[in-house]
Amino acid sequence: MSSSSPKTWWRRAAAAMKDKRSICLSRVAGGGQRGEMEAAVIRATSHDDRSVDYKNAARVFAWARTAPACLPPLMRALTRRARRTRSWVVALKTLLLAHGVLLCSAAAPGLGRLPFDLSDFRDRSTRHSSTSYGFSAFVRAYFQFLDHRSLLLFSSEDERDEAPRRSSTPDDDLKIVVKMQDLLDLLMQIRPYADGMEVGLILEAMDCVVIEIFEVYSNICSGIARFLVDVLGPSSSAASADERRLMGIGGMGILRRAAEQSEQLSSFFNLCRGLGVLNAAEIPAVETIPEDDIRDLESLVIGGGIGGIVAEAESKQIGTVVTDKWEVFEDETAPPASYCGNPFLIFEKAEKTAQSRTPWEASLNQQAGTFAGGDLIELI
Repeated sequence: MSSSSPKTWWRRAAAAMKDKRSICLSRVAGGGQRGEMEAAVIRATSHDDRSVDYKNAARVFAWARTAPACLPPLMRALTRRARRTRSWVVALKTLLLAHGVLLCSAAAPGLGRLPFDLSDFRDRSTRHSSTSYGFSAFVRAYFQFLDHRSLLLFSSEDERDEAPRRSSTPDDDLKIVVKMQDLLDLLMQIRPYADGMEVGLILEAMDCVVIEIFEVYSNICSGIARFLVDVLGPSSSAASADERRLMGIGGMGILRRAAEQSEQLSSFFNLCRGLGVLNAAEIPAVETIPEDDIRDLESLVIGGGIGGIVAEAESKQIGTVVTDKWEVFEDETAPPASYCGNPFLIFEKAEKTAQSRTPWEASLNQQAGTFAGGDLIELI
């Protein structure tokens, strides 16, 4: 036994006592369902860095999913947990639990920004300063993403409320793509920032991040495909060639940013594979947008050649530029995409089944099990 083992044992014992004390106080403060929710949140966000209480996490998600009225008390319980802790383990578990609640609650779009702030979180539970800095940076990055995601969901709900009064335009679609690109940048900031962070809870969080990236990147690709059809297609929804040209010029910056992000995403997935993140294990190479194709599109847009696309000869020419890289969005016979619909991240059926299989059935029968190699979002 190493000399540090007794200290580690005492530290974990003290942390367990803190959790038990918090549960007792929650029962004294309020009974009934409110007390049950508070206790479940505390158990699901315990100080134990070796395991996650999947059973109580599933209870929290079930409350959020079945009753929108449960969202406020659950978020209050998570807020109390986040504000009082100086442990990266508790802070990260709180963020993971809040992430799942936002995903499964029908009332989540009305929440707005998160009711707690971990943007300046500093860990006090780890003795090594370099490791403590890495865990703190990880928590802050996850909070920045989740807070921005919650706010984006809120603003999208407001825009949907206005939709009956006005129709969506191609420019609106481009704005949505920009928001998704901003969200993707925040997601790729969630990564280990120091050595010694290859622990179960970090990998659990990275699994959740990979799932979110699938969804966000899929929306970006779909939005860009619609942009190309609007600008270059013969049946464009734009009213005139000048309008299409202006929209095309604005979209070129978005297209170039998408090309840069695809390269960054490849590096991010390579990092995830090196860490042993389950959901990144079988990801194929991310398709990039060739620079030559982008230059050809820019020439057409800036040179004013868009108006003549309806001609058959020019239509064929444009097809060689656009269709080769984007036909996967239009092809009805394409192989099945991943569960998030991302055409650039296609799995074979057998691989997809193995990829998404996680042993939650066994975990749910345990009060607190070791990491199952999946992620909490799979419980939703």
